[in-house]
Amino acid sequence: MVTRSTSYRLRAAAPQPVKGECATLDSPGPATVAFVLQTFKAEKQDTDTCEDQAQLLCSNDMEGLGGDYVSASYTAQRFLDPENDNGIVFTSTEVRKEEIIEESEVPGAENL
Repeated sequence: MVTRSTSYRLRAAAPQPVKGECATLDSPGPATVAFVLQTFKAEKQDTDTCEDQAQLLCSNDMEGLGGDYVSASYTAQRFLDPENDNGIVFTSTEVRKEEIIEESEVPGAENL
């Protein structure tokens, strides 16, 4: 059974200082009073995890050769009978290429 998880990441520039006045001094002067994080769009990335994967991804499935995956890892879970055309069963994690989406499409982003 394949389990798909989705992660979101806001794309952001470096935090920008907000100029204000330092109220703790006897004579208030200019100071940085806060920081603002400017975001632009977001990334959505899917990760598929499977406990009983029978086949590995091909090299052509990876992003560097034109595919949709950025990484994949496999661990041999069971070795089946090779005489009956049964091979190795893997536990796998396959990460797809991120998709650029609008910030409003990120769940909970309207609360930020």
